[in-house]
Amino acid sequence: MIRLKVKEIIKSKNKSIYWLSNETSLAYPTLHSLVNEKTSGIQFNTLEEIMNALDIKDFNEILEFIPEDSKEE
Repeated sequence: MIRLKVKEIIKSKNKSIYWLSNETSLAYPTLHSLVNEKTSGIQFNTLEEIMNALDIKDFNEILEFIPEDSKEE
């Protein structure tokens, strides 16, 4: 599983989903779904907008790979 770490990043930068929505062309409901892991995929241009708004230069800062065999159920 690949997980976005947007929730942790915006919290560490004292920002909000609302702020991120205003900084990008992304709708609040879209970002809310992404941040709360209620979506199964993301478009590259969406990821790029989020990374630019949060000043992230490395995918490792925003993406986390969790092997299937290590998921807690």
